Amino acid sequence: MTTDLENVAKQVGVSINALQSNIDEVVSSNAEAWTSAGISADDQQKRAIRIAARQLITRSRAIASSGCVELKGVFVASPPYKDWAKMAYNKMSKTLNGLDAEAIDKLVEGGSIVTYYADSNGGYTRTANPSLLNKTEFVAGTKTDTVSELPNNTMHNETHDLHFYLVADNKMPKWPSGDENYRYGRARPQSEPERTCLFLGSMDGGDVQLVEVKFSGQDALIQQPTFVPGMIPVKAGKPSPKTGNGRAYAKKGVSAFSEDAGCAELLPSAPFDGKAGFITDIPNLTVLESFNDLLPYYDANNGADNWWDMSVGVLGEVGHIDILENGGATLVVGDLVDFTAPSIEVRIPKAQTHLIDFAVGSSIIVTGGVWKTSEGEPRLSVSGWFVFESIAPTQVETVGWDA
Repeated sequence: MTTDLENVAKQVGVSINALQSNIDEVVSSNAEAWTSAGISADDQQKRAIRIAARQLITRSRAIASSGCVELKGVFVASPPYKDWAKMAYNKMSKTLNGLDAEAIDKLVEGGSIVTYYADSNGGYTRTANPSLLNKTEFVAGTKTDTVSELPNNTMHNETHDLHFYLVADNKMPKWPSGDENYRYGRARPQSEPERTCLFLGSMDGGDVQLVEVKFSGQDALIQQPTFVPGMIPVKAGKPSPKTGNGRAYAKKGVSAFSEDAGCAELLPSAPFDGKAGFITDIPNLTVLESFNDLLPYYDANNGADNWWDMSVGVLGEVGHIDILENGGATLVVGDLVDFTAPSIEVRIPKAQTHLIDFAVGSSIIVTGGVWKTSEGEPRLSVSGWFVFESIAPTQVETVGWDA
């Protein structure tokens, strides 16, 4: 079996850069065990090439059978995920605290919740809307019966000593296609994390554009690397009527981002060089020179029609790199204009610490949304970062932006 990178890349159907990235990942994950087993560095490399090639072929077949297309370019924003279900359950529990029994029954009658009260026999008295229980067209009403145990996803409300769940869907028993709506009448999960990222690139070989990529469930917990060239398989969706951006959806078990420096060739420029770059062309993003500009920006723009789509990029300097016990890292970014201004912390997950190939003193742009605390202090919810003037510990061969 050949281990020549060029030949292997052709057989697998990927670029040499993409193959090398996977090889490096395999080596990084297994070097300690292989070295302990007495495997030489040369044999480790050959073994890693074979394993990486098989992984890429398996992934390529999975993509082909999934209906996904390739999205190539860079993530320009990976904001914190939102768990809408968790927020909804907490909000309902707080609402119940201020209601009496009659008002709670009204929520049940309207199909918003189902309640459970412990009885003296070790079971529970359930009160629910009967049409939701029977999966029939919704009609307001209540039905009380006894069940032996609580279903999954119930939350306990201490004020009324009851358990409840939110109804996932109380409006549509069947989809327009005629198929059963599996969410109708069912308990909404207590956790439904979602993360909507912004990606600049080409989808299925098309023109370069901004694409909103939505991740759900466990995939939403993954913080995507920003301004790193690569590819991710996605399910294409219709453009957003609000922003005009393309839209795509991650598919469980398939949509994993892989680095590929060659994808930088698709983009109009490097992200940023201290003055210009495609970061400055991202809609609704304003570049600020100082962290002191955050509060004036917030006061001037909060409440605008497109406020929730607005973001900033702030220039800074890496003042400290803190490697965490969990394998991740924190970048402490200081102000370039006013050294007395508060610093910004950038959290780097373990899977991205290999991107820290720069030293303290490097110049960086940090992007994200601006908000203000109850004490009136401005904050930046970090969604991306890019080091545009790097002080590197060692000189390495460059590819991608600087090739």
